[in-house]
Amino acid sequence: MFKKGIKSIAILILIIGIIYFVHKTIFSIFKINENNFIYSLEQLYLFFGLFSIAIELILIRVKEKNIDIVGNVFLLLTLIKMMICFVFGSSILKQETENNSLQKWNFLILFLVFLTIETVLTIIILNKKEE
Repeated sequence: MFKKGIKSIAILILIIGIIYFVHKTIFSIFKINENNFIYSLEQLYLFFGLFSIAIELILIRVKEKNIDIVGNVFLLLTLIKMMICFVFGSSILKQETENNSLQKWNFLILFLVFLTIETVLTIIILNKKEE
């Protein structure tokens, strides 16, 4: 079962790569200068990407043990991720710069995109039939 879960992790990494490429392209098209950002796009994608991979690996392992608690574990891990994001995001909230609004929206949108991806992958994990 765990080896089958590696396929979903590979898909997750591919999705993250595509979203990063699109995000970087949008910043290039609109000539958005991210030098004044507290966290660069690369740092944000690394943080959110590694957290998403860890969440999915934990959920795959939990499904092997007890499928009935996968949803609860997902909610707990998401809560932990939200608390960590709040700690990191509070520095963006406190900063007073010209791109501060853009930084806030960038951070929030990335959080929501990764939350959506994790939720969809969790639904897929829960809906897979045992063989």
